[in-house]
Amino acid sequence: MRKLTLSLLLVVVTAVIGLGWGIDQWYNAQTAPQESQSIKAYQQLGRELVNLLSVADISEAQLVQWAEQSNATVQIVPYSEFPLPPNLKKIFESGEPLLLDSNINVSLHYYFASQQTVISFILPANTASEKDSRLSWILTLLFYSGVILIVFIWLYPLLRRLRLLRQMAGAFGSGDLSARIPMGVVSYIADIEQEFNRMAQRIESLVYDNKLLSRGLSHDLRTPIARLRFGLDVLEEAELSELQQKTLAHLNRDLMAMESLVETLLSYARMDQANIAFRPSLVDLQQWVADIVKEFYPEQVLMEFNTSAYSTAIIADTEYLNMLIHNLLQNAERHGKGKIQVSVIATEINVALIVEDNGSGIPEAEREHVLKPFYRIASAQNTQGHGMGLAIVDRIAQWHKASVKLDMSETLGGLKISIVFPRSAVLFSEKLMLDGIL
Repeated sequence: MRKLTLSLLLVVVTAVIGLGWGIDQWYNAQTAPQESQSIKAYQQLGRELVNLLSVADISEAQLVQWAEQSNATVQIVPYSEFPLPPNLKKIFESGEPLLLDSNINVSLHYYFASQQTVISFILPANTASEKDSRLSWILTLLFYSGVILIVFIWLYPLLRRLRLLRQMAGAFGSGDLSARIPMGVVSYIADIEQEFNRMAQRIESLVYDNKLLSRGLSHDLRTPIARLRFGLDVLEEAELSELQQKTLAHLNRDLMAMESLVETLLSYARMDQANIAFRPSLVDLQQWVADIVKEFYPEQVLMEFNTSAYSTAIIADTEYLNMLIHNLLQNAERHGKGKIQVSVIATEINVALIVEDNGSGIPEAEREHVLKPFYRIASAQNTQGHGMGLAIVDRIAQWHKASVKLDMSETLGGLKISIVFPRSAVLFSEKLMLDGIL
């Protein structure tokens, strides 16, 4: 960042000072030799007038009286009260007129040697400056345009590298863990790029190790679990006492929990966005949910149909959409108290799938955490499940560009989970349907 700051400061200072000095030198070179025609006429007239007054022997009082009665703007000042630098004083005393230009007017000054006075003519305002005002505007525009151009030339490589950084960060966030920023020859943010690449490499290694560990443990655990299942099945056929049968039943329940956990781990490990085969198709979300509820949860779930005029069609992978819906309903069934309400609501901007239950809900402080794998709130420690249901829901929702929102149900008092699919996907699906593609 120090390199970036210093280079920016250097470019701005160089642009402002360099362009300002260069334009000023060019302007002075162009305008210095050019004198107004009217000013030349006044200079010639002033010389002749001073020469005439010098020849005519007039007193100082007559000179002052003439200046007061003249229609021209004339001032007479004693030479002692007219300070000049030494280099101009000799030239002025030799008879050369002195032209002084200010923001207000232009004045011509002549040395009247016989009276030791200075006669000054104040020229009219319209002759004070005949410089082209358009040239001033053009030069001002040229100055600022030059500064902007120089800064843009400096900014272009920075903007290009920042765009590349954003692209790589987006690709990395979308699941391409191999995304890296190619190091350029000239880069103002080389330190940031190197840190990003090191961070990406570290995250990729951690994710790979985590997947390897979870998959290896899951696969390795299936073999001893299968052996235990075979042994318990053999024991069930033997003649056992009542105590042994109770013990065997407990073992069966524990083994079923282990099998469920291993299958859950394998399912979540397979849900790697870089490896999944995502097959999108046009799905009427309301009809799809209604069919699942009717087939698997006919008694537990109350279905609320969409009554708006908007379509509930979305683009989705039916396999993962089924998994999402089942996880939502099973979570509500597990943590609720017998009542589940499912709604599909379509609006102008989105389509929402809402699942509500009458359980104890989730405290607001923990709602963000329950979307993480294996996280379980304190009130759900004694219930079945491994804390993976909502994590799987969140992962599938991300694949469908949908958002997950947790809230309290106003109607049932428990948890309310909303999966909101963007309306853009709906419009796209409707276009495909109208075009006959789907």
